Amino acid sequence: MNVKKLPILRVVETDGPFNRFVIEDQKNRVWTGERFSRVLKPTLYADHNAACSDVQGILKSNFVGVETVKYVVPLFVEVHSHEPVKVAEVAKYLSQAARLFIDTTNHGNGPGSSLVLPRIEWHRMEQMKEFPND
Repeated sequence: MNVKKLPILRVVETDGPFNRFVIEDQKNRVWTGERFSRVLKPTLYADHNAACSDVQGILKSNFVGVETVKYVVPLFVEVHSHEPVKVAEVAKYLSQAARLFIDTTNHGNGPGSSLVLPRIEWHRMEQMKEFPND
């Protein structure tokens, strides 16, 4: 089996008056939308999550035709407030404020030659009747 070494990719916030993000590889080349380059203009993302989705797409393109296993890991969120807060408001807040960080620089993209891609789907958040460890 011919296994290609995966790049280590990161989403980086750009300098400037507006929050924009670019995708860089371990050689500090930027993603142009088609390839990594030092000379071409990068694809700019207004949203960190959109850039992360493209990172996953770039990495997954190395695994076309292979078996994929999916897992669900519970993430519990507590909201304390003196006034009612809608689930949709909390989901929107978390999608903008939270970052799921995987230290690929020190630990790679997964065990062995695998690719592990976590994501949080905030739009699927729902209120729980019982909370663990209460």
